[in-house]
Amino acid sequence: MQPDDNAPVSAAKLLEQVPLPREPRDIRDIAPAPPRLFTTRPYPPSEQFEVWKTRMASLIDVAPPESHRPEHGFEVEYLTCNMADVVFTSGRFAAQTFARAAAPLQGAPIDIWWLFRVRAGEARFETVDRRIHAGPGAMFLISLDDDFRGSITNYDGLVLALPRRSFTGVADQLNDACNILLSGNLVELLTDYLDRLETRLILMSPEELRQAGRATAQMIAACIQLSSDRLEQARGAIESVLFERARLYIETHLGDFDLTPDRIAQQLRISRSALYRAFESVGGVAGYILRKRLRAAHAELVASTDRQVQEIAYRHGFKLASDFTRAFRREFGVSPREMRERARRRSTAG
Repeated sequence: MQPDDNAPVSAAKLLEQVPLPREPRDIRDIAPAPPRLFTTRPYPPSEQFEVWKTRMASLIDVAPPESHRPEHGFEVEYLTCNMADVVFTSGRFAAQTFARAAAPLQGAPIDIWWLFRVRAGEARFETVDRRIHAGPGAMFLISLDDDFRGSITNYDGLVLALPRRSFTGVADQLNDACNILLSGNLVELLTDYLDRLETRLILMSPEELRQAGRATAQMIAACIQLSSDRLEQARGAIESVLFERARLYIETHLGDFDLTPDRIAQQLRISRSALYRAFESVGGVAGYILRKRLRAAHAELVASTDRQVQEIAYRHGFKLASDFTRAFRREFGVSPREMRERARRRSTAG
């Protein structure tokens, strides 16, 4: 049961819809496979629910809600991509109820967790000892080795299948995290990471999918349980996502005089040390902000030769023209006025 301004177009918008297969899903298939966009729409409305029920038969028993008549149609549309270490799914699913008994007919356990991230709709799950009600923005984990029952109402979001073989070192911790609403800064980072991963899947080769699947498993393990070993293993992935979040915030608030590392850390709800680590490779967060401001001011100086230098400095976060001039000269080797004069000469020559 799996579907900024600078972000690539969603992969689902670039894929051709494929009729949802009528046979049950093969959960033993771990070969990386490119994204596909499955849907029940090509089938007559009276058959759509049965197709979905058959597809899910190897995992859970599904049923329409009491108020819904299956012959009226049952729309499901989701992107799915097997990345070997995880199966990534994102899409929309009609309202339904479901149940799972831990011992399948074949007698073998299904060593899989499902990681949900709700974008719209609601999800309810109940086990022997826990009960959750998840709305938009929620993230939670369930195990297919547990008995459970639940329901969703017009769910839109992510569902990642996490095979136990990809998480052998942290299986106990993931089991402890099942059937609770996950929260915290690392969970928010994981949410951002998964959203951006979805936009990249269609561009990846099979080997890249395998590598991304391994990195995603490490990221999930680090963010859901907080062992120091796993945090260190996935630190690079975490810092990459953190850098992207901070970069987008900086781009949006570049002209604010009070755009400081402290403010960014506060707004993103992260520690200053985590922010500093994310920007170490580019010379630090304060230096990054200064360079972005200077480059934006440089572009405006060259393009708008009639605007006052002081006005341009002010628009790009510099309170004093003298501070702007000193920083500009250090960065470009000439003063703002000299740079503008060069631009005017080139324009005249052209």
